[in-house]
Amino acid sequence: MPFLRISDSLMFHYLIPSCPNQEYPSLDPERPIFLLLHPRLFSSYFFASQWRDARLARGYNLLAIDHHYHGKTKAVLDDEPYDFSMVAKDLLIALDELKVKSCHILGIGLGAAIAIRMYMLCPDLVETLILSGKHPPVETVENKHQYMYLRDACYEKDDEGNDRLTPDVVHGLHWIGFGDETGADAIIEEWVATSSFRPSNRELINKIFSSLIDREPISADKWATIVCPVLIIHGEKDALYSPSVAQELYDAMPNARREMHVVPEAPHFLSWTHALEVNDLTVKFLDRMTGVDSETLGKLPSAVHRTSAVKYSEGAMLTSDASQDTPTVIKNKDS
Repeated sequence: MPFLRISDSLMFHYLIPSCPNQEYPSLDPERPIFLLLHPRLFSSYFFASQWRDARLARGYNLLAIDHHYHGKTKAVLDDEPYDFSMVAKDLLIALDELKVKSCHILGIGLGAAIAIRMYMLCPDLVETLILSGKHPPVETVENKHQYMYLRDACYEKDDEGNDRLTPDVVHGLHWIGFGDETGADAIIEEWVATSSFRPSNRELINKIFSSLIDREPISADKWATIVCPVLIIHGEKDALYSPSVAQELYDAMPNARREMHVVPEAPHFLSWTHALEVNDLTVKFLDRMTGVDSETLGKLPSAVHRTSAVKYSEGAMLTSDASQDTPTVIKNKDS
């Protein structure tokens, strides 16, 4: 199980699910690196639906890191507000340790906010951004009050006095992330059973909710520094943030080569519930940016793709038509 020590107070857990040798995983120098940053509360295993997509697994190095306070990563908790800048800097150090010179990033929820800050700190490293379930550039006061209420509810033990979240809180978290999708029951149940996010762990609860309640807005001039290709994917039925929030995010990056897709009937964590649609959009976007033909690679027998060189189109980043004046709304997966 790969770990990477950054300091005495931080040791990252990471995965390279695209590597055939999982005993000693490594990055393939022939393939672009696709960094996956998971959402709040969950770990890198949240991306299982992306790992299983042969197009992504064969066309790209899939690198997933449990960022601070999540999964198997070991990070010291304190009483300070969640520090987006520190998290982004530490992840950049981890990429440097792994000798990553450039990468494409998919960020979900909190992962999307971290990805944006990684770009702002080191724009030459981040070639493209794919953002899903991203909160608005400026959080509303009403939302902050709701987050405070939910945070305080997480302090309460379940109905039998066990050190577990109450059924009402679990149901609320399910509804926020997955809406009425019953297919997410398993991941919620596993998270409740295995996560350190428990009433007795107030420091962790406070730290995670601080990333919502104490989040400082990014200034307009910093948003304007984003010039790389950006793909925004949002769920039409997102119970937490309506598609208008995705539009705000789109508008906040006037200099980016951006496009936006709203997936019908999809909830907040649509990469889990609507993996086919999200993966299709992701593959088409990345292939267009990199020149990789992952559609073809995904159809090759396993023994063939491991020895097949990935071809890049010269100037692929320069000839892409990803920049649009207006966002696109996808009404069905075949649009």
